[in-house]
Amino acid sequence: MAKQSHAEQRAEVRRRNRLAAKARREAGAAGTPLPAAAPSAASVATPTPPPSGTGLRAALRGSFTSAPIRADLKVLPSLLRTRAFFLPLALTLVVIVVAIQPGLITQWWVQLGVQSILLPPAFVLAFLGGMLTRRGSWMMGALFGIISYLGSLAVASLADLTVLEATNPIAKILAGLTTQDGGSVFGDLYFVGIAGALAGAFAGWYGRFLRAMTPATASSRERRRTEAGKKRAAR
Repeated sequence: MAKQSHAEQRAEVRRRNRLAAKARREAGAAGTPLPAAAPSAASVATPTPPPSGTGLRAALRGSFTSAPIRADLKVLPSLLRTRAFFLPLALTLVVIVVAIQPGLITQWWVQLGVQSILLPPAFVLAFLGGMLTRRGSWMMGALFGIISYLGSLAVASLADLTVLEATNPIAKILAGLTTQDGGSVFGDLYFVGIAGALAGAFAGWYGRFLRAMTPATASSRERRRTEAGKKRAAR
């Protein structure tokens, strides 16, 4: 139906052009002013459909990609200068600083922060780091899995755990971290690194899926650049 309506519009424009050309010839012969020319068929505006996202099945297929490990390792130095690294790192440091303050470890909101951000396996930081980057999400997840574990070791060593009850699960976990030998710590680092990489990879897949399902729209910078170009052209 849309193709037929467009063809009818073009035919109507051509008919008007023929009539206008005939009128111009007659007006030229009679010495009267020429009428304005009708718009050409190419100038007929075609309605633009509204932007739409990719279908669910296509988005699912497109979001699964293999991890380019070598390419991701090459971009690691640049990733360490982005918000994907600084925001989770800042969150980790804030939780550590608050948790080691005298007496604050007894507060429920501090314990919630320690449990969610630091205690292994800490999926929150790994997922956050993976969501904030489009490259190397698994790598950022593994990195913050290790950083969160080191943060829990810092809290276990610097915080006063004696103010917590003996039955407190967070106190038990933190106290257990301080009594481990080197082999146990290495095993824990390996575990949290793998768990963080999986969480980061899941975050990267989820981010690709959301971007595929979201309609593509121009960013504010692109809109400002387009408007500036139009203003320069108008001058």
